[in-house]
Amino acid sequence: MIERIASVVGLLFLAGCGGSSSKENAADGSSNRNMTEATPAPSAAPVRSRDPIAYTSLNPVNCRLLEQNVNEAGYARHLCNGLAGYKLETTESNLRQDIIVIAPDGKRSALGLSTKVAKGAFNSLGLIAEWRGSDGKNPTALIVRLGVADGAAPNRPDISNLVVVKLATPACVLAVVPAAPRQNELARDAADRPKGDCI
Repeated sequence: MIERIASVVGLLFLAGCGGSSSKENAADGSSNRNMTEATPAPSAAPVRSRDPIAYTSLNPVNCRLLEQNVNEAGYARHLCNGLAGYKLETTESNLRQDIIVIAPDGKRSALGLSTKVAKGAFNSLGLIAEWRGSDGKNPTALIVRLGVADGAAPNRPDISNLVVVKLATPACVLAVVPAAPRQNELARDAADRPKGDCI
């Protein structure tokens, strides 16, 4: 049910962005703070055979609250349903968010987004996770959006990155695609070929 809700949310978001197709918008969703959405440039490349398997929600209202402490700068942990037995545990502390990927066998992989992607800056996750794979059932990669505060211009919108996660053992960050033309396409290319070293 959560997967269907997230898919509908993803489609509604796409419709609000001018009706572009899901192939043009990776890991759609907004953050808790303003986030710049990159608009991909038109591409003449042939349509790939690998579409998103599904979108799932990272919105705390659609996830189960595991722990909360309002006295620690809004510390909270939520467990979000994923796909094919995967779950995503999101954490927030001191205006920094992160994800732990929980594999179907229960093994946990902390992605370290606050360190590896945000470099310690304030950050916020998008509200949608995009699952990628070739057989329609078993995901091999995940794409999430992470907005990172611009320390040099704190009053400006967050810098919007797409984070590509390889669903190996352990799961790890394979690539970070910064806001730029063709951002979504580049993230999906990396996700659809989940090889190489993690960062």
